[in-house]
Amino acid sequence: MRMPNHNIPERIGSAQHYEVLISKQEQICHRLELLADQLPDRIDTLAATMLADALYPTLRTCQDLEEAYVFPIILKWDRTLGPTVARLRAEHVEDEEHASVVAEAVTHFARSPRHADAERLGYLIRGLFQPLMRHSAFDRDIILPLYCRAGEPYS
Repeated sequence: MRMPNHNIPERIGSAQHYEVLISKQEQICHRLELLADQLPDRIDTLAATMLADALYPTLRTCQDLEEAYVFPIILKWDRTLGPTVARLRAEHVEDEEHASVVAEAVTHFARSPRHADAERLGYLIRGLFQPLMRHSAFDRDIILPLYCRAGEPYS
């Protein structure tokens, strides 16, 4: 008998789904931190490559949900949150650009660690995961509760 997977939310756009995506983003950040800590000699190149491949799609999935569901519902509920949402949207663009650079650099390092600059890579990685962790914490602590109060579509 197949058991239900309780980690998969029932509805895309639900608060539960949003929370799962925030958690996935936080997991990516923790994996990035671990990678940065392992540079230059203790790196698992397969794990690094898999992380690089997952980085942008994970980030993009969470941001797409925010753009399509979370932000419109929050703004409909309280228009005064417009500047906050505008700032978060700008952060999305910055995070996506930085994630692309990090993913490319991690992939390059995993393929050719002897020819890559580990110090530069560590700096790039930390420059992404630290602000991304702050953004995720803000999403979890502020935006998710606002979304629930504003009446997420499946409440």
